[in-house]
Amino acid sequence: MFKVLLFSAIVFAANVSSAQSEPESAPVQKKHLHGLATTTMGFDDKKGKIELHVNAEAIYGFEHEAKSKKDKARKEKGLAKLEEKIADMIVFDKSLNCEIKKEIFEVNQERRAHAEVIAEFSVTCTAPVAGTSVEFNFQKAFPRIKTVQVDAIVDSVQKSAEITKNGESLELK
Repeated sequence: MFKVLLFSAIVFAANVSSAQSEPESAPVQKKHLHGLATTTMGFDDKKGKIELHVNAEAIYGFEHEAKSKKDKARKEKGLAKLEEKIADMIVFDKSLNCEIKKEIFEVNQERRAHAEVIAEFSVTCTAPVAGTSVEFNFQKAFPRIKTVQVDAIVDSVQKSAEITKNGESLELK
C-alpha cells in the first residue's frame, strides 16, 4: 500500500508544482476539456486506488449548479450510474476477482458554468495485478467521454495510455 500512497503523493506534488510555477498574478486554471477524462491508478500487489476526473457534462449532461428538481435528479442519476458502471468501464482480468468500491464522489463547481466530477475508488483483488492488463469501456456507459488519459503505477511499473475507444487496454507489465 506504500506505493499507492507514494503514487498519490507524486500526483499531488505534480499538481502543486505546476500551480506554483505560474506567476502569482496569474489565476490557476485547470484544463477543462469536454470529452476528456483522466484516470490515475496505483496498485501495490492486490490492493489499489483509482481516481477519475471528468467534466460533469459527460456524466450528467450539464455543468451549471443543479438547483431545479429535474437537474438534481439528473445529477444524482449520472453519479449513481458512474458508481454502478465503474467495473464495466475499468475491467480487470477476471481471474483477479477484483472488487471496486466507491470511496469519494465530489463535484467541484469551478465557476457558474463549469463543474468537474472527481471519483475515488478502492480496488481489492484476490491475486496481484502486476503482469496483467486492464480494459477500458468508458464510452459504453458515458458516450460524451471521447478520450481517457490513463496513468498507472503497479508495483514498480509505470504506464500511461490515451484511450479513445471501447475495448482498448493497458498492459500492466
